[in-house]
Amino acid sequence: MSQTPGDDELFRGFSEFGAELAAFVAADAAARGAILTDREGDPIDFAHRSARLSALDLQIAGAQVEQATARAQAWCLRQGLGACEILVEASHGMLLSAAPGRECVLSSLHARSADDDPDALLAEFAALRRRIAALIG
Repeated sequence: MSQTPGDDELFRGFSEFGAELAAFVAADAAARGAILTDREGDPIDFAHRSARLSALDLQIAGAQVEQATARAQAWCLRQGLGACEILVEASHGMLLSAAPGRECVLSSLHARSADDDPDALLAEFAALRRRIAALIG
């Protein structure tokens, strides 16, 4: 795909995980990036629009939410609630996070837009969580 000046260049990751993350980011104009981290918060793979979010900032965000997400997921499982997706809305953006497996956490960052639909975004993110879980096996 060719880029025109002003377009956000999309870094597509290094593996099949990165390909899934990139497809998710590419499908939403408000998406800034998505990352899969291990249980230590270290990046497994990621995709991001480099003009809107640096790789380092995405990796820091992924590391920061890893423990909270893993703990929330463990609590949901103990309560019989199953898999959960977490949505944090802020004045300038949204953060989504989930645990597609016991050893990793999936997170994405999105800018706010006039046509925000949190329910649709959560549904798309849940589908991404399931695809990543299937890749993990």
